[in-house]
Amino acid sequence: MSDGPVGGPRRADIQGLRAVAVLAVIAFHLFGWPRGGYLGVDAFFVVSGFVITGVLVRERDRTGRISLRAFWIRRARRILPLAVLVIAAVVVVAPWAWAGAKAASIRADAVWAALFSANWHYAARADTYFDTGSAPSPLLHYWSLGVEEQFYAVWPLLVVLVVALAHRIGRPSRHRAAIAALAVVVGGTSLAWAAVQGTSDPTTAYYSTLTRAWELALGAALATLPGYAVRLRPAARATLSWAGLATLVTAYVVVTPQTGSPWPGALGAAAGTALVLVAGIGEAPHAAVLLTNRVSGYVGDISYGLYLWHFPLVVLAPVVLAATGAVSAAVVLLGTLALSVISHHLVERPALDAPRVRRRGMLAAAMALVLLVVGVGGAAAARPDLFSGGTVVAAEQPDGAVPAPAGEAPEVPATPGTTSATPTAPTPSAPGASPSPTRVPSPTPTAWTPIPLGATGTRIQDGLRGALASDSWPANLNPSPDQWQTTADQRAAMSACTATDAADPESCTFGNRKGPEIIVYGDSIGFPLLAAVEKAYGARYKVRGMTKIACAVNGVDANYGKDEWAIPCVNHRKMVLDYVRRVKPKVLLMTETYSWAVRLKSGAKGAASAKEWLAADQAFVDSVRGSVGTVVIVAPSMPGVAFLDCYRPGGSPGRCVTGIPTWWARTRDVEKTVQHAVFVDTTHWYCVDGRCPIFTTTTGTVLKGDYLHTSVQYARQLAPDLAYLLRASGVRL
Repeated sequence: MSDGPVGGPRRADIQGLRAVAVLAVIAFHLFGWPRGGYLGVDAFFVVSGFVITGVLVRERDRTGRISLRAFWIRRARRILPLAVLVIAAVVVVAPWAWAGAKAASIRADAVWAALFSANWHYAARADTYFDTGSAPSPLLHYWSLGVEEQFYAVWPLLVVLVVALAHRIGRPSRHRAAIAALAVVVGGTSLAWAAVQGTSDPTTAYYSTLTRAWELALGAALATLPGYAVRLRPAARATLSWAGLATLVTAYVVVTPQTGSPWPGALGAAAGTALVLVAGIGEAPHAAVLLTNRVSGYVGDISYGLYLWHFPLVVLAPVVLAATGAVSAAVVLLGTLALSVISHHLVERPALDAPRVRRRGMLAAAMALVLLVVGVGGAAAARPDLFSGGTVVAAEQPDGAVPAPAGEAPEVPATPGTTSATPTAPTPSAPGASPSPTRVPSPTPTAWTPIPLGATGTRIQDGLRGALASDSWPANLNPSPDQWQTTADQRAAMSACTATDAADPESCTFGNRKGPEIIVYGDSIGFPLLAAVEKAYGARYKVRGMTKIACAVNGVDANYGKDEWAIPCVNHRKMVLDYVRRVKPKVLLMTETYSWAVRLKSGAKGAASAKEWLAADQAFVDSVRGSVGTVVIVAPSMPGVAFLDCYRPGGSPGRCVTGIPTWWARTRDVEKTVQHAVFVDTTHWYCVDGRCPIFTTTTGTVLKGDYLHTSVQYARQLAPDLAYLLRASGVRL
């Protein structure tokens, strides 16, 4: 994405390839379509390997040597000016757009981006473009620059080494063959490693230079082909070029984020790009008009700027713009185009053309920049409401957040003034249990009876109503936006609770070690529930977390991406079942994200998905009934927005309000019918009449640590209401 035609003949079809690639990437990030649009980066890698290696080969042909100093100076002039400018712009805007902690995180991202090591930084942090709910870093796309520049820090050295070796063995004229052999070895090794690591560690495989080198090496190998090696008639060249373009576009449409990348997802994009490159070796494919027209050529010329500018604007738009949908997308596209054109003529070309300067182009770009600044500034002054930001949701994701309802709430409690906690079957008390202060009749196995809000539930609802009515953030917000820390319970998130070892009695064990045992069984949603249970019962009971992150703990046949990724979850579930049957806990509380209900291996949707989820719940309850005093199913938190994504200094908390997704409500409601278990509906912990704020005015506490997980501060405040709901449901503790 960063290589110009420096040092060799300009190929119009290559500029066209860049245009197609960058437009695919932008469309993917902005519209989510084509689903494989992110593979435009893979096309860039192949093109970059071809162009830069071609520069090295032609220099060796022409002068008999390769100047590494000249090569790296050209790279610096091509890459650094605009890369540094975009990084600086993001760092300047961040404190105005986001909370202090997120701005600090972006500054750290900027350092890694400036060092061209962003790919390893994001791999270590496990950031991806495909995360649900949480907004990515505006500098996330710099990972690809890191891959390229790391490759080109090493590749020229290897090229010089093999060329010198060829000269030493008396075959200096075979330098092209030596470089081609090097590319085959590097590319083959990298491709094999991509296939291996793609299975064991897909996030690192996505970002790693080691798993991406084969794409650059493919382009490098093609660059060693002399013009006479590709002897094709004009019609054949055109056919080959069009076939390559068709292959590339097909990959953009067919491949999805669920396909492993770079192996095997990038194979089609790399192959299509290679075909286009081969078609132009020796002679231009003049009939490939889609790639060689002037518009494609100019878009290719500014493709580096388009790539660098578009992603910060995509991330920033929902934070700044009140408009959403088509209007927001149009603003992002126009802003990306304007900044790319201006920076191309005001920054890129002057750096490349120095000491010559194209004064007319620079003057026009400078005037355009002034008009852009004045126009945006004037609009912000005249209509500040246009820049108040919108609600940050991920509605396009199958398990993402949805906007809050504008009118009547879609989910109305069955009885006014009640919660949705109820037993769905008779639940005999465990021997020796103390009597419950609240006596409720046992309903029939399929009944669902709401429980009146107690004093604790009323207080929770009052706090949420206050937040929904607020037009500003409370002064006592906890945690403070400027001193934000992760709100996950560090004892859980940073300990064996991520995958409890039942054989270790201290693994994820809290509370009174000598008391009767309560088990919290769940995925990462179990962490905050564990904190609430410990707060409520830890003085008298041993509270044991049987949790494992990223697992559908009820045993539903979820789509984990790869079958082998389900194996640890299956093993963990078996371990938990064995443990429960052995220790016979007084109460087992199960909770997990409902996201699995829309990510089933069967592909079931709607009512069919709910039916499959219910069957899994019932099967689990039946498997432990004889070993547990009471099985309790606790509804999880619904997806919303991360505080650090929607909070903006001086902004309105209303942009953080979300709604209740239909699929979430459907899954919750079907759990009410599980027999021989108590169901606790926690909707009133998060929402009022279908509108879900991100904080409570009762204590000023932020409800969630990220887009999904309840903050540990809020979870502990929920402990009294959890105890009330369990007591009122007939659970004797």
